[in-house]
Amino acid sequence: MNLLKTALTYAALFCVGAVTSVACFEPELQNPSFRCNPAEAVRQGTAGCPDGEVCCSDDPATVGGKIPNYYFDGVNDSKYGTPLFSDLNNALSTQGMCVAGGTVMNSPLVNGCPVPCNPKWDPAVISELCGPSVACCQTQELDPNTDCIMADGRWRAVNGTDIIAQRTGWGPAHATNQDPFADGCKTFAGGTTSPAYLDCIGQLTAADQRGFCFAQCPCIEDVCEMKNPDWVPRCTTQPGV
Repeated sequence: MNLLKTALTYAALFCVGAVTSVACFEPELQNPSFRCNPAEAVRQGTAGCPDGEVCCSDDPATVGGKIPNYYFDGVNDSKYGTPLFSDLNNALSTQGMCVAGGTVMNSPLVNGCPVPCNPKWDPAVISELCGPSVACCQTQELDPNTDCIMADGRWRAVNGTDIIAQRTGWGPAHATNQDPFADGCKTFAGGTTSPAYLDCIGQLTAADQRGFCFAQCPCIEDVCEMKNPDWVPRCTTQPGV
């Protein structure tokens, strides 16, 4: 069964903004259109997307696992932190989506991209970053064959803590993992010997923790959690699912 339908099927509005007011746009067909790789696009000197579109990272990961400081430029305190792979560091991300340029109004990001978010954040954090009554929509489906790992007796999606615990070598072993060869983390931290590098590694995720703020989106089952014998469906049956 298809556990993830595209945002185009369900989302009537694609939203950014939360601190002042929610700004939304009505997506045209194929917007966002394709998965893209911002880092690869920079290396090749291309847009990485069809003409008129921007390769926007959908990864909200920050230093220390804090809330991204999209609305508080330069702030890095106990609550807000610097985005590792979005906004000013969009070019370090290997995960993103092509978004038509100029279609996101009042974006707090320097490249005008929609606000990246983590569907697994606490609802209060999603509301703060995306806006009241706005959802955080996962933009890519996990691969049940490569993105799941058994840890502490349960299946879940792989993440950077598994690299540190030596449960995975990351790299090409997974289908939707961010920064598979740690090039982005190396650049951000200025090498591999600083605490910032290890922190960056620990913040890496797979598709289950990446998304954009949307007015509405479908419920998505976690294909890794489905492997657990006590798994209980979170989503109600929808036509065509």
